[in-house]
Amino acid sequence: MKIMKRKSIKSSGKLLLRKSIQPYLDTDISKYISHVFISIIIGLLAGGGAIVFHHVLYITRTFFRPDNFRAKYDIPVFFIVLIPVTGAILTSLLTWLYPSIAKEKGVISVIKAIIIRKGFIPLKETLFHFIAPIISIGTGAPLGPEGPSAKIGSGIGSYMSQLFRHKSNDVIMYTAAGGGAAISAVFNAPIAGVFFGIEVILLNDLKNRALSALIIAAVMADILSRTVLGNHKIFVIPSYSIGDLYTYPYYILLGVLCGIISIIYLNFSEFFKMLFNEKFKIHNPFLKLLPVALVFGFFLVYQYDLFGIGYIAINKVLQGQILPIQVLQLLILKVIFLALFLQAGAFGGSFAPALSIGTFLGYLMAVTSNMVFNTTLDPVAFALVGMGGVLAGINSIPLTSILLVFEVTSDYNFILPLMLVAIISHLAILYHRKGNEYTLALLDENIDVTKKGDLDIFRKMTVGSILQKDMNVVDYTAPFKEVVSIIIDAKYGDVFVVNRNKKLVGVITLKDVRQTLLDNDLCDLLIAGDLVIEIPPVDENDPVSLAIEKIREFNVENIPVVKSAANREFIGIINHRDIIETYYKTLDDISMSEFLL
Repeated sequence: MKIMKRKSIKSSGKLLLRKSIQPYLDTDISKYISHVFISIIIGLLAGGGAIVFHHVLYITRTFFRPDNFRAKYDIPVFFIVLIPVTGAILTSLLTWLYPSIAKEKGVISVIKAIIIRKGFIPLKETLFHFIAPIISIGTGAPLGPEGPSAKIGSGIGSYMSQLFRHKSNDVIMYTAAGGGAAISAVFNAPIAGVFFGIEVILLNDLKNRALSALIIAAVMADILSRTVLGNHKIFVIPSYSIGDLYTYPYYILLGVLCGIISIIYLNFSEFFKMLFNEKFKIHNPFLKLLPVALVFGFFLVYQYDLFGIGYIAINKVLQGQILPIQVLQLLILKVIFLALFLQAGAFGGSFAPALSIGTFLGYLMAVTSNMVFNTTLDPVAFALVGMGGVLAGINSIPLTSILLVFEVTSDYNFILPLMLVAIISHLAILYHRKGNEYTLALLDENIDVTKKGDLDIFRKMTVGSILQKDMNVVDYTAPFKEVVSIIIDAKYGDVFVVNRNKKLVGVITLKDVRQTLLDNDLCDLLIAGDLVIEIPPVDENDPVSLAIEKIREFNVENIPVVKSAANREFIGIINHRDIIETYYKTLDDISMSEFLL
C-alpha cells in the first residue's frame, strides 16, 4: 500500500512539474533556443559522420592506390586491373542484395526524400550509402565523396529529427541542414555548405525556414572538421597571375568551353544510360559494372592519375608535373569514365571529378593558346578558374561552385574571372538543356518542381490525407424511392453507387434525380443503376492536384476515391470544400513556421 502511495505521489509530482514548465516550453524564446541547440547537435553529428566517412575513404584509397599497392606487395603491374574489378564485384553484390536502397543514391535521392517523404530517410539507407561509396571510390572509381557525404549528413539530420519526434516541416529543415553540414565538413567550406543546401537540396527555395539551421549546422560541422582533420588545404597552389584586362576575353572563351565540356559529359551520361537500360536492357548489377571496371583497370595500368577522387592529379597539373598531352588524355578519360561509372551503378559524386575536368580544361586552354597564338596566359590561373566553370556546368550550381572553389583554395585573387566563367558555363547548360540538372532528373521520375504556386501544395499532398468516409452509399439495385429519400438528406449532396462487391459503379447527384422526376413517368420502376453517372475516381495515393483537375473537368463537388485503380474498392470521397479548407490551413501553418527563418 505504501509502495502504491509512493508511486502515486511520484507520478503526481512529475505531472505537476510538467504543468509548471509547459508554459515556458511553449514560448517563442524557448522555441528559438531549442532550434539553435538542435541545429548545433545536427551540425556536429552530420559533420562527424562526414569526417568518419572521409577518414575511412582516405585509408581505403591510400591502401589501394596503384603505386602504393605495388610498392607494398611487389605485384606485377597488370594485377592493378584487379583493384577496380574487386571493388566492382563488392559494389554489385551490395546492389544485388539491397536493390531498393541502392537506387536511392546521391543528392537527387535527398531532394526526393524532402519532396515526397517530408525529409524521411531510413537509417539503413544512410548506413548503406556510407559503405558502398567507400568501396567504389576506395578501389579507384573516378568519383567524388560529396554526394555520399551529403546523403550521410542528410540521413543523420533526418534520423535525429525522427528521434526528437519533430513535425514534417522540421524534419525537412534538419534533413537539409545535415546535408549542408556534411559538405561543409568534407571541403572545410561552410559558406559553400550553406549554398549547397539552398541551391541543391532545397532547389533555390530562399524563403525556406531551413536557412538558419543550415548556417548553424554548417558552422559547427566546419569547426569540428578543422579541429579533427586540421586546417590543411586540399590544393597546393603556386604563384600565378590572372592577367590584365585584355585577358578577360580568354576567360569568356573558357566559360564557353566549360559549358561545352559539361554538355559533352551530360550527353555521354544520357547515352550510356540509354545503352544500359534500353539498348541492351542490362538489369543485373554485375553485368553493368564489371565490364566498366575491367576496361578502366586496363587504362589504370598506364595512367595511375585516373585513380579515385583526383586531387593528386589536380595538384600535379597545378605544379606543372604532367605533360600537356597526358593532361589531354586524363581529360578525355575522366569525362568518359565518370559518366560510365555513375550509369553502371557505382556510388559516388560528380563534384570532385568536375574540379579535375575543369582543372585539365583550363590548363590545356592556356597552354594551347600560348603555343599557337603566342599569348602569355597563366595555366595555373586558368586551371583554377576552370574548376568552378565545369563544376557549375555539370552540376547546375553556379553560386555553390564559386564559393566552393574560393573556400578550398583560400584565394580571393581569381574571384572575378571565376564568377564570370562559372555563370557563362551555367548559362550554356540552361540554354542547351532547358533546365537545371536536378529538376530534369526529377522530371524523369515524374516529379515536377518547376511549377510554383497554389497547386504546388496539392502536388505534395495525397488524396488519402483528406479523405472523407462518411458519404452516402447505395447498392446498384436500390429502388428509385430509396435513392430519393437518401439523396434529400445526403451530407455531400451526392449518393455513391456500389455493386455487391463494394466496387464503385458511379455517382447520382440531386440534379439527376430532379431531371428524372421531370422527364420520366415510370421513375418508380427505376433502380440506382439506371441513374448512375460514371466519374473516373482517384486512387488514395494520388496527389490532391489530380482530384482538383477532375473536379474542374466534370464540374462536380465530390470525387470518389478507390483503394486502387485495379479493383475499384470504394473507400471514400474527396470534397472540394475540404480541399479549400486544407489549403488555407496549410498556408497558415507555413506562415506560423516562418519565424525560424
